[in-house]
Amino acid sequence: AAISGLSSDISKLKDSIDSLSKDVSALKKDVEALKGAPPPPPPVEKPLLEGFVLRVGVVQPLTGAFAYEAESGLYGMIMATDEINAAGGILGARIELFVEDFGGDPKVAATAAEKLITVNRVHVLRGSYTSASMYTIMPVAEKYKCPVLTVGCSAKELIEQGWKYIFKTAPLSEMFAEKSVRFLKEVIEPELKPIIGGRPLRIAILHDKSLIAVSDKNEFLRFKDKIAPEWEIAAIETYDIGCPDFKPIIEKLKALNVDVVGMSSFAGDGALILKQSAELGFKPYLFIGIGGGGTQAPKFIELTGPPAQYFFGGSEYWPDRRYPAPEKAREFGEKFYRRWARPLDFQSWTGYAGMYMIKQIIETAAKKSPDTVKKAFEKDDVATMREIIREGLATQKFYFEWCGELYFDERGQMNSIVTITQILPATPGDIWSVHGLTFRTIWPPPYNASRPVFPWKK
Repeated sequence: AAISGLSSDISKLKDSIDSLSKDVSALKKDVEALKGAPPPPPPVEKPLLEGFVLRVGVVQPLTGAFAYEAESGLYGMIMATDEINAAGGILGARIELFVEDFGGDPKVAATAAEKLITVNRVHVLRGSYTSASMYTIMPVAEKYKCPVLTVGCSAKELIEQGWKYIFKTAPLSEMFAEKSVRFLKEVIEPELKPIIGGRPLRIAILHDKSLIAVSDKNEFLRFKDKIAPEWEIAAIETYDIGCPDFKPIIEKLKALNVDVVGMSSFAGDGALILKQSAELGFKPYLFIGIGGGGTQAPKFIELTGPPAQYFFGGSEYWPDRRYPAPEKAREFGEKFYRRWARPLDFQSWTGYAGMYMIKQIIETAAKKSPDTVKKAFEKDDVATMREIIREGLATQKFYFEWCGELYFDERGQMNSIVTITQILPATPGDIWSVHGLTFRTIWPPPYNASRPVFPWKK
């Protein structure tokens, strides 16, 4: 019986060994299969700044005479912010815009800026379209050491105060003035001289009393004296913003028989000047915008209608530019138009680009010193964040396919490119038009998409 029981145990043991052998064989097959399999993915690492917020203050005249231009700048900022946040933010940090409307009053702009800096504790400030308002904002920003990345604000005086926290995207008034004078000298004068008997050009200047318009006028005269001292300045006329009637000034200019009228005007005033000139039969050979005011805004064509045709003017940006990548510029212009049903213009492009500049600055700083950046967000160390952004704006270069390389010089001025545009009849391929008209970049090469049309030949 004992032997029989032992035999049974041995039989069971053999069965167990056979089963174990099968398990080992199967395990070997699994191991062999795993040898050719890719390694398991590493654990998902949480983005460095996930859960934090980058606060951006926006001061714009969203009501009043400058509302259209201010909205364009804001729309550019909103569009870029939405794109960045949808793509994961800045290393996980979400951008939040804090917006204040100052209605065009420079004193209110300064108060709004102080609220954003001290109450909302923004890391960077953006705005404010008008140079006069930026002139009141900057002392506040300097006091609290808060960097200001402008949208608009062309006056040369803004970078002559020794301010360390201003980073001005709009071209200087001197950039507009020089381009306008050179265009008149190199393109217009050779065409006009045979018609006017070879005499020097006779020019009238018409401008409002704002900081930027006075700066535009002064810079135009400076470059005129440098490049074409023989030109005659027949009249310099000033007016208050919102002037209801330009007819007395127009009649005076008409009697002077001027060849060229150089204007530094906001959109509404510029529109009324051209419409009343048409009513009175005042037809100089051309009108030209000599500065960075509202005559480069789409609203100018909308308000003016047919009398705007053939108007020349300096432009910070229009999406038909042919350099550096015309297809990218058009693609960007179309994308903006689809979102807002208005064209990408001289305010919206810097509103948009500036948000990506801020993104690059934070990412670059985090790459160099992740602990410093993360601790600044964790502790809500506003002073450190502001200094990171200020230093980045002062030292980094930025590249956009649709406009090229951008950077700020030691004065805080961006290397903006001014071109000359002309208001011409629209064609079916244009992104935007109104009253059958649109802007075209006509000078200088390689930026120009079209050639100028000389009004006196029409």
